[in-house]
Amino acid sequence: MVFKLILINTITFIRIIGTIILVPIYKTYGGIYAGLVSLICYLTDSIDGILARTLKASTFFGALFDGFADKLLTVINFIILYLITPYAIIPIFFEILIVFVQIAKYRHKLNVQSNKVGKLKVWFLALSVVLAFIVSDINNFTILPINIINYLNSLNKNSLYFSLLLPTIIMEILTLISYILEIFKPINKDAFNEKEIKVKKDTINYENNWQNFKNIWLNPEYYKEHKNDINLKSVTKIKNDN
Repeated sequence: MVFKLILINTITFIRIIGTIILVPIYKTYGGIYAGLVSLICYLTDSIDGILARTLKASTFFGALFDGFADKLLTVINFIILYLITPYAIIPIFFEILIVFVQIAKYRHKLNVQSNKVGKLKVWFLALSVVLAFIVSDINNFTILPINIINYLNSLNKNSLYFSLLLPTIIMEILTLISYILEIFKPINKDAFNEKEIKVKKDTINYENNWQNFKNIWLNPEYYKEHKNDINLKSVTKIKNDN
């Protein structure tokens, strides 16, 4: 199991490294290479998730690490794209709002894992980012016929960039709305409190914080049992109120 966890989180770490080098790659080699690296990074997002499910090695740590890597990739991509088009600030704005809504959900002891809309948004985002990078360096994208390159160069670039980013902006808005609605979704208070008590009894060992960390954050069985819990704050936080 240790090898599986290391393998999966190493793939996620590769995405972080790829994200960090995106800026120098764009500055040195241009949009096409930046788009290629970005595409590889987005593919690692699928690979680590598929491996985690296939190997039954999903953990709360892996989910948190993966989410951080995703947000970092998104922000860096759109910061670079903002140097190309001012419209890139719109997805950044909505991503920040989504983060604040997720924090609010966590504080309300709600589950903060991505829903179906949020997961679908990532693929729209990846497509918009890669295409925008290619358009920014279209003259060097020589696999396209010259007439298509000339046509794209004849278009208003800002309008073209906005068209490429529009599907992502729409999905950002839909994701934000879906997360806000989850805050106001009715919950079963009795099940909510019973689960919190159960989590405290099952996981807390006040004499061994490292064991607590492993039991909660690095334990696939624990993740499987509690990943859909409403009261996720109690599941992933060691309580010291004995």
